[in-house]
Amino acid sequence: MPDNVESYNNVTLKEGENCWRRSHIRDGAFILSGQEFFRAFRRALLQAERYVYILAWDLSESIELVRDDDFDDGHPTQMNDFVFSVLESKPELEIYILLWDYSLVYLTEREWLPFTKWREREQPRLHLKADDAINIGASHHQKVIVVDDKLAFCGGFDLSAWRWDTKEHLPHDPRRTHPGGELYQPYHDIHVALTGKAAQDLGDLCVDRWLRATGDNLPRQTSRDKDIPLPKGIHRDFGDIEVGIALTYSAYKSYQPVYQIERMYLDVIKSSRQYIYIENQYLSSHTITNALIERLRETDGPEIILVLTKKTGWLEEKTLGLLRDRLLEKLVKADKYGHFFAFYPHVEDDSGNESQVYVHAKLLLADDRTVVVGSANLSNRSMKVDSEVDLILNHEKPLDEVKQLLYRLFSIHFNCSQKEVIRSFASEDTLHGVIKNLCEKHLHSLRKLETGTDSPLLRKLAATQLLDPGEPISPAHWMREAIRGSEIESDDTSKSNKHSYIKWTVILFIGLLMAWGFNTLWSDILNKETVMTFLENFRSSPFMIPIIFGLFLAAALVAAPINILLVASTVAIGPWTTFACGLTGSLFSAVIAFYAGHRFGKPLIKKIAKKQLKKLSRQVSKRGILSVVMIRLVPIAPFVIVNLVAGSSGINFTTFFFGSILGMVPGMFGVVWVTYTAQSAFTNPQWQTWLILGCSLAVIGVVLYLLRQKFK
Repeated sequence: MPDNVESYNNVTLKEGENCWRRSHIRDGAFILSGQEFFRAFRRALLQAERYVYILAWDLSESIELVRDDDFDDGHPTQMNDFVFSVLESKPELEIYILLWDYSLVYLTEREWLPFTKWREREQPRLHLKADDAINIGASHHQKVIVVDDKLAFCGGFDLSAWRWDTKEHLPHDPRRTHPGGELYQPYHDIHVALTGKAAQDLGDLCVDRWLRATGDNLPRQTSRDKDIPLPKGIHRDFGDIEVGIALTYSAYKSYQPVYQIERMYLDVIKSSRQYIYIENQYLSSHTITNALIERLRETDGPEIILVLTKKTGWLEEKTLGLLRDRLLEKLVKADKYGHFFAFYPHVEDDSGNESQVYVHAKLLLADDRTVVVGSANLSNRSMKVDSEVDLILNHEKPLDEVKQLLYRLFSIHFNCSQKEVIRSFASEDTLHGVIKNLCEKHLHSLRKLETGTDSPLLRKLAATQLLDPGEPISPAHWMREAIRGSEIESDDTSKSNKHSYIKWTVILFIGLLMAWGFNTLWSDILNKETVMTFLENFRSSPFMIPIIFGLFLAAALVAAPINILLVASTVAIGPWTTFACGLTGSLFSAVIAFYAGHRFGKPLIKKIAKKQLKKLSRQVSKRGILSVVMIRLVPIAPFVIVNLVAGSSGINFTTFFFGSILGMVPGMFGVVWVTYTAQSAFTNPQWQTWLILGCSLAVIGVVLYLLRQKFK
């Protein structure tokens, strides 16, 4: 590739538009592995004297920060033990941790803060707070560490499980384990370590967040005799350079929305001439995609390379994965001049072990003169809803530091030396040519990411923002909205109808999506045949009814697919016993989860209620049963999650109980009755049995149509 890149339209950093602040980095380094980041974090805490600020999306007390025999700083290796050890050795040090007060959706993936060792061990100089000062359904996604206002870290890494890996990304590495001992796939991310004025500005960001979340001010370092250098083992990659700090926040109370990261991405995409290289966990932003499409329509537009995760979690694949595939399809279609390529990292060893690499990086490189790195994904959430922070290094002329970062990334993706990467760059005219050249020589590679979906329905769905809305959304949020009713105080009737239609369309889709996801989760364990075989053993048992009741109770509590159990039980046991046991078992499960949410859901009560609690209660008393009925008919989340949220939201139990009965009866009876009539029609094929089945399906179709009309 050519050494020099002609300037196109240089990005100008404008505070309040595409950045929060313009600042300055004295010394900076790119951290390209979890192994390096965890080591640097330890050494940074050991350099601290007065205070450390940590903003975190997630933080695990039980992770092993050190997994190598060649690293020993004299302190415990586990996260919580290390932090307490450092505090004991530094009597003047204060550590402030602000952790997102997360959604129930992540309950199984994250430690429950009130019961962690952070809270059990008394240490007055460890200040751990959960931040819920954000819209319901949004998340605090910033990952920032600041030491004495002199040294800072910012990027994509969390101090949590599934983050540690080496730059080699071995397909099978016994050190790459979850705290519970489970092996996980290779993991790729990027962070920045920096000193200078930018560290102080990131400290200001931490102070602002802490004040917003707690109402208290953090202490600040007013003077210091000496600066803090980059941690040992982190080598200076760049320095004495201007940096822009860009943010995302959705509107919250008196806080105005901030969309600087999206504006900054659009500016960089528009200004680039030769290439745009992106590594990101997701691609679901229509706005960013459309900006890339505009560049692809130019005959002399830049080459665009995307490196994404191939397969994320099951829920993400049904939502953001679908959007990624559809948006990639649009990009390929717009690529008239062969400038666009999408890849995912794949690793393999000589023994035949292989794996994708999970891309968690949030990086953009352009024209050897621009680097964007931070916490923001290329999603509507990161651009409009969640809190994010990105750094942008930009220069009018090409920077060797940008080119060197690209060399390092390619040496990681292909597990080869930087010298080989540099030779390949010298012999090829395009990034795609370099990738193709290196793929032919190495087991580690960037493989082509397939695009598109064959389903017309899913294609239409992906064309909307329902899968990745640009506004806060969560089961708790829609629970509250449904309880409050669909009245909208507006003189504009058409706007009200549109709002109601969109809201209930989203509710319906999320319910179907979550049901689909959980059925997929259990698909390898439960199916109609295995359940029927199991139930046949109890047909003549005197304990048949208690057993069937217990099965429905347990299934509802663990989010197993109730419909499979209803169908199988109807065929094996009979319709009336199935209906009675299914309804009562599920209802008892709902009561258990309701009281669990009521007893342990205090943080969620704060989120949903606060000043609105009285108003919420009044609205529930007016139309509460109807709201619960609608939530049962059109579920907004898995059964057990809805019950937990209901218990924590302050709904009257009587309203919840009878509303649940009225809402559950039609759906359960419909499944049981259709199964029974279908079984009769196929086992005794007469015109009467087929007529009954046809009428049953017609009635259900009419009911579904009426529900649809109700919420248009």
